[in-house]
Amino acid sequence: MSLSQTIQQWFAEAQSVAQLVAPMAAFLGMIGLGVMYMGSSWPIISAWKQDNPRAANQVVVGLLFVIAASTVASLISFS
Repeated sequence: MSLSQTIQQWFAEAQSVAQLVAPMAAFLGMIGLGVMYMGSSWPIISAWKQDNPRAANQVVVGLLFVIAASTVASLISFS
């Protein structure tokens, strides 16, 4: 097996893993974001949000990164 075939096989495996993991991560991130916003009335979540005021912003940035990565992975698979 040549080096180019090994690299192509590695990228194909990485692409399939990314296409499997990205939707699950986006789903869990949306659930977490919803819990952060809707669960503010619960004392444990409101105390956590006061300690971590930038958490929601970081979750949104992470979700945008996951969506961008899954878009790139799907574009690669169609080419």
